[in-house]
Amino acid sequence: MSPPRDTARPDDPSAGRSQPSAFRLLPSLSSLSFAVQSAFDPQRLVAAVAEHVLELARADRFALLLLDYETGELDGDHFARGVRGPVAHARVAPRPGGFLAHVLRRETLIVEDPLRFEDLEWRELHWEGPLPQAMVGVPIIVGTSLLGIALLGFDRPLKASARRRRALLFLADQIGLAVDRIRTRAELEQKASRLEEAQATLRRVDEMKSELISVVSHELRTPLTSIKAYTETLLENQENPSFTLQEKFLGIINEECDRLSRIVNDVLDLSRMDSGKRRLNAEPLSLSRILDEVVPTVEPQLIARRLSFARDLAPALPAIEADPDLLKQVLVNLINNAAKFSPEETRITLRAARAGERMQIVVEDQGVGIPPDKLGRVFERFYRVEDGGTRRAGGTGLGLAIVKGVVELHGGTIRVESEMGKGSRFVVELPLVQHGFRNLMLSLEPFFETPVLQTLLSSSVEMVAEVMEAKTVSIMFFNEDGTELLVRAAHGLDPDTVARARVKTGSSIAGWVAQTAENLLVNDIENDRRFRKLNHPQYETKSLLCVPLRISGEIVGVVNVSNKATGVEFDADDLNLLVAISRRVGTALERVRSADRAGDVQVTLNTIRTVIRAKRSLALWSSRRAFKLATDLGRRLGLPVEELEVLGYVARVHDVGMITAGEDLIASARRWTEQERQRVETHPRDGVRLLQPIEFGSRVNETILCHHEHFDGHGYPRGLAGEEIPLASRILAVVDAFEAMTLGRPYRDSIPQAEAMAELDRCAGTQFDPRVVAELQALLSEQRAGSAPEAAASGRAASGPAASGSADRHHDSIR
Repeated sequence: MSPPRDTARPDDPSAGRSQPSAFRLLPSLSSLSFAVQSAFDPQRLVAAVAEHVLELARADRFALLLLDYETGELDGDHFARGVRGPVAHARVAPRPGGFLAHVLRRETLIVEDPLRFEDLEWRELHWEGPLPQAMVGVPIIVGTSLLGIALLGFDRPLKASARRRRALLFLADQIGLAVDRIRTRAELEQKASRLEEAQATLRRVDEMKSELISVVSHELRTPLTSIKAYTETLLENQENPSFTLQEKFLGIINEECDRLSRIVNDVLDLSRMDSGKRRLNAEPLSLSRILDEVVPTVEPQLIARRLSFARDLAPALPAIEADPDLLKQVLVNLINNAAKFSPEETRITLRAARAGERMQIVVEDQGVGIPPDKLGRVFERFYRVEDGGTRRAGGTGLGLAIVKGVVELHGGTIRVESEMGKGSRFVVELPLVQHGFRNLMLSLEPFFETPVLQTLLSSSVEMVAEVMEAKTVSIMFFNEDGTELLVRAAHGLDPDTVARARVKTGSSIAGWVAQTAENLLVNDIENDRRFRKLNHPQYETKSLLCVPLRISGEIVGVVNVSNKATGVEFDADDLNLLVAISRRVGTALERVRSADRAGDVQVTLNTIRTVIRAKRSLALWSSRRAFKLATDLGRRLGLPVEELEVLGYVARVHDVGMITAGEDLIASARRWTEQERQRVETHPRDGVRLLQPIEFGSRVNETILCHHEHFDGHGYPRGLAGEEIPLASRILAVVDAFEAMTLGRPYRDSIPQAEAMAELDRCAGTQFDPRVVAELQALLSEQRAGSAPEAAASGRAASGPAASGSADRHHDSIR
């Protein structure tokens, strides 16, 4: 049910018959409807609506500002009477208590006094010309959804009247239908496109999976068959003194085991590159020395086919910056590939020369060549070209795919040239210097040297500590070449420890996480078989967390968290929470690094400080129990893993917007005035706005924005109902109310859990989702079952006038 939009709007449907006289609406309504029906392009539709509204309302200016649910901002174009197309564009953040905020609260406002326009933030609206004599703001609502607002400006005085208000609302309904139509169409087209892409991706994945199983099974079966046959022969003849082939058979078994190892390594290497877990460990290399190490590896295959190998390196060839292991793999795979397709007693040649700021490496053979129609497929996974059309070469078909992945990981290119009957040339070009990772780390140096950026980094650590409720937190960054990790910001660590701490990539806990890109939870550091080390005296608990820190998709360091304030072990929910927070820290650092503007630094710093201040004050009520209840309920109600991560993070920060109401007001024990209550009700939007500099997830913003919506549609700020409210928001609503009632607030004493559950039960179906309430009852009953089953039963049945209305007052913080 749509909530009332204006007290002047009559409930009697016949009141609509008095509307036309206000703006002569009905005679021109057909033209507006035609414009709405015929415009499929969003810009054309808005322009058509603007033209008709300006004419129908006889307004001088018009703006349609749509609500961005992720940021809480209004965005749209301005139109002027007599001018085709938009004259300006604006994106405005409504301020609490201002004109736009009042309209967003579903009030239709007609401002008659031009002196009040100073409060309208006129400059932010970007309207040209003098201030209007009158201003009208109308909310655009479809069903229970608030889509935005329409603004009409008049260069003449305009008197407010009930009839004019009704006409404006009627006009707003037409605008709302138009906007809803185009949004619905766009959403359907977007969903259809995503569905088609997902189906195509699934088909490709299924085909690749089938091909992988087929190819790998075949490739594994061949050496396994040989191993088994030769092993059985050795076992049968182990006591036969005339059998003299033991050494030969064991050599063959060893070769087949090596072959098995290569197959498995190929699959694993490709998997690591696909997942982004393989990072370059680049260093200056001599290609000649690398070849000295590669030749013994490929020599057995060359000898077996009586092939010769020649190197032709340009004089004074410069060093190349590359990952030595990966570069060796590229050369081995290219030479082995050439050997597979080369006739016996021919030559394989590797040439290298400098080409500007790159090195060109060419591997050429004298084989049968590749048909022109097959050249484009040689780097595809599992694709194998038949040898001269008579036989299929061995291997998994992954070798060249791996080469391509490694080359591109280095920022290089690879191509193939071939002529049938004469051979093929694989041309690799690699940059002499790896600028990517090194430049990224160099760009982060100001965070370690500039005072304001050091403060931002330190504040980020403080925020992690507050949200995680941990006594010890540190952020470690790679050095320039990625070989070591250094502590750059810390909370709760001894300064000498911070100054001395250096961890080699791949060693210890932080080095292991940085290298493997795995999120790590250690319950007991002294008994964890992966590390098994004595706990340092400065750590009060043996449990810790460590996750990678990413900027621009690249791992630049790790975030370490230990010494949980409660003294208990960290768990998987804590790990998910740290992953979510670390992503926000990485996003904040990336935005500041990329923006290179002092204002962005200050805005981001203010956001982080606001979260810290809200957590240390009473603005963020969320307790450890609330966090666990929310995540446990999410699991029980079937939320996917990624949404559980969002829920856990939002459970910690969703009320950050309360800080805008004032800490004195939050901590006061007196009843709030109606004006104070209205101010508090803006806190979901305020929270989204405050977190914007570090937030990127629409699900996070939507969950925060909707956690005070009621199941029956009478909540705020958008009046959503039922399934329109995100499930995560419905879970938070129940958990918040339960926490408020059982833990108490400055303005209200706590009540027993049984009374709180009875009150939640009473409000199920109106304020709360009945399914979430029932699941919370079941969860609490299971938690109490071992100690007090009778209390659990009485808690479900408890009810009475003493608890009446408490859920609404606690949950909505209204007194």
